[in-house]
Amino acid sequence: MPLVNAGTRIVVGVDGSDTSLGAAKWAAVVAEKLGQPLHVVHSAPKPKRTSGRGEPSPSQQLIDSLDAEGVEVLSSAVDAIREHASDIRMTTELDNEPAAAALLTAANDATMIVLGATGRGTVERWLLGSTAVRVANQAPCPVVVWRGDPADPGPDTRPLVVGIDGSTISAAATELAFTFADLLGAPVTAVRSWTDEYAIGAATPEMLRQSGPTALLVDWEAVARAEEQHLADILAPFRDRFPGVTVNAVSSRGSAPRELLRALDDGQLAVVGSRGLGRVAAALLGSTSQNLLHRADRTVIVHRDPDAS
Repeated sequence: MPLVNAGTRIVVGVDGSDTSLGAAKWAAVVAEKLGQPLHVVHSAPKPKRTSGRGEPSPSQQLIDSLDAEGVEVLSSAVDAIREHASDIRMTTELDNEPAAAALLTAANDATMIVLGATGRGTVERWLLGSTAVRVANQAPCPVVVWRGDPADPGPDTRPLVVGIDGSTISAAATELAFTFADLLGAPVTAVRSWTDEYAIGAATPEMLRQSGPTALLVDWEAVARAEEQHLADILAPFRDRFPGVTVNAVSSRGSAPRELLRALDDGQLAVVGSRGLGRVAAALLGSTSQNLLHRADRTVIVHRDPDAS
């Protein structure tokens, strides 16, 4: 079964670091399972030319040296990938745009983009405008931010964790998680969380008029049962469509990021939906996808809503 918004290839970014090579090996296994080629991208931006105010222009020798280094990075990545997935079809691209721009351009016909969570510029990568955050928030396809052991990059058969909140983008992320789990022969842990504020917020003005303050005396056991049933109802069509996927449904009282991180302790990766926040909002902790990108010690797949503004 094809992945959600399936394109024609898997795109992976490499920068010469062990982490990016681990991400590339992971991507190669997924590409093989999907029967798609792997497109390996390395960004080697050219130094800026002089502004005409007397600053020296970068020499052609420097530019040629950077290009040669980029070719070597790609060559080493191809060799490492071949050792891990010998039959994979591969293409390479040396792009002179910044890394995020290069990956977003390559994303136009991609099934997914894969990049390592760390690498060169580790600190900068997690600041506003960094490669991982920008790509995750702007790509038209799912983005995999890989974390793991470069010597044993996976994927494997541990559970895939998916966050469920009943929204349209959450449904798309759930479909991606089930499709991926079916592809890997792995189970799904479906997590729906709810908070005190959510339960108290269910008290309507009419309830308050009829019952007064006692409307806010919450029957937490009843709320828990209702949430469990709601989760079961959401999962029912996915269970029917993917009968070979084992499902562990978890409905818990707590914040979504905390409950997903807890479930991820036993998982290999998390799948979350994102509404495509703008660049400033993306830098703020609070959204589930951004929270997991910063805090998870496992791979995170962000399925962004391409129609979100």
